[in-house]
Amino acid sequence: MENMKILALGAHIDDIELACGGTLSLAIERGNDVSMVVLSQSAYTSYDGRVIRTNDVAIEEGKNAAAILGITNLEIWDFPTKDIPYHSEVVERINQKVNDFKPDIIFTHWPFDTHKSHQNTALSSIAAARYYNTILMYDPIAPAGRSYVGFRPQVYVDISSHIDKKLNALKAHKSEYGKYGEKWIEGIKARAHYRGYEIGTTYAEAFEVLRFELKF
Repeated sequence: MENMKILALGAHIDDIELACGGTLSLAIERGNDVSMVVLSQSAYTSYDGRVIRTNDVAIEEGKNAAAILGITNLEIWDFPTKDIPYHSEVVERINQKVNDFKPDIIFTHWPFDTHKSHQNTALSSIAAARYYNTILMYDPIAPAGRSYVGFRPQVYVDISSHIDKKLNALKAHKSEYGKYGEKWIEGIKARAHYRGYEIGTTYAEAFEVLRFELKF
């Protein structure tokens, strides 16, 4: 297959690295064109008023993480972190991006993720990419991944050679790493190890198919 154009969409800074950081890093190494779009600047304040991270911190961490993966085409939009809507404004913004970039593959959130902004990003992506033929959805991770619907892993990517880049990119999100600790990294690595076990390799990332065009 010829080199592809790959678009990864995420609600928040760190979502894409969590879901497909290894896949994107591998794709770049193989000469594919990767564009990463984050819908929010991802500042976060807890319900009790504690500031977990500011926009400036989140954006800096996001840029550092993308650089570790080898991604130079990064866009960070300004929809509200906790309340990304499923609305025509979001759909049309993504619609413009996909029409300008013309990706061969689109990665986005799984619509049954229990984080509302993840759900709405998924639904907006699906609506915006209605004329595009290959859309793969992320394997969600706890706590947002603890859904009432079962995720169905259907497409796997062997990321054994890129697991360290994926984990180092996540550690570049120092505010999140500080919040969740080393168990966060261990959990992500364990899931990749389990997905690798499912396909007979060491580490893998998995995706559920919305649509898939097989090209020869």
